[in-house]
Amino acid sequence: MERKGRQTIGRFVAILYRMAIVYLGKELPAMKIGSGQYIFLAELFDEEGLSQDELTQRVYVDKANTARALKKLEDGGFVRRVPDENNGRIKRAFLEPSALGIEEDFWQIIMKWSEIITENIPQERQEQLLEDLKKMTDNAASYLQRY
Repeated sequence: MERKGRQTIGRFVAILYRMAIVYLGKELPAMKIGSGQYIFLAELFDEEGLSQDELTQRVYVDKANTARALKKLEDGGFVRRVPDENNGRIKRAFLEPSALGIEEDFWQIIMKWSEIITENIPQERQEQLLEDLKKMTDNAASYLQRY
């Protein structure tokens, strides 16, 4: 199917991303987390002990952004970075008790955004949309490996 002008999937994905950042920028400061740090915290809630390089690869940002975000999370008392047991040059990120104390509220904010953007979309269509978005992410990742 040919898409002309501004009616592209990429455009609307980008707009939704920017809107999500606005939403998170309004909701997360009460927890002392910025919209630039939330994705790293989410990854660490899913799997602690990731290295800075692993986090960089998972969220598709540059190494400097990862280092800045982790520094802010560390300064906020949410994360500690520890040298890897086998390679001291590698730093692994672990959650502090203060992060674990906000995890439930954190996920409520994240899930509320999904509820907002999927309102009036039937559950079966939401599930298909999620599968399609995962496939689109895989496609983009495969393509970007060329660089």
